[in-house]
Amino acid sequence: MEFSYHVWATRKLLGHLKTLPRDIFQKEIQSVFPSVERTLFHLYEVDELWFSRLKGEPSPVDKKMFETLEECEMDFSDLHSEILDWLDGMADGTVSVRYRSSKGEAYENTREEILKHLVNHGTYHRGNISAMLWQLGEKGVSTDYIYYLREKGDLLP
Repeated sequence: MEFSYHVWATRKLLGHLKTLPRDIFQKEIQSVFPSVERTLFHLYEVDELWFSRLKGEPSPVDKKMFETLEECEMDFSDLHSEILDWLDGMADGTVSVRYRSSKGEAYENTREEILKHLVNHGTYHRGNISAMLWQLGEKGVSTDYIYYLREKGDLLP
């Protein structure tokens, strides 16, 4: 499932960030978000928000900013494990989900559409982080979907 790619790519990025100087995580930069930490926090909040919508639950209570990269990694791991467990029990991805946007507007999408959105949103912001790392003089890590497939062994060499 595509969401497994999202989990893999997030883990790969977080693992890479752990190899870089510690100050990279919170270093201020001119970008879409002011730091790698803030970008990851946004990504986490959006994953959490859409998961609550998928389950038909109220939006989660505001979470406080990560204090460390390790806390960020742990929070993503916990959330993504919970989502993967939920997806294992999901019988029908074509079921429609009704929800309200952050502006209060009513919408309806299938579970599959929401999951594709989550994966695409994550890819976009991991790209932001790669650009931020480049600006900070560090290399990014490739999290392209094709590398995920190769690592899983779904493509022949």
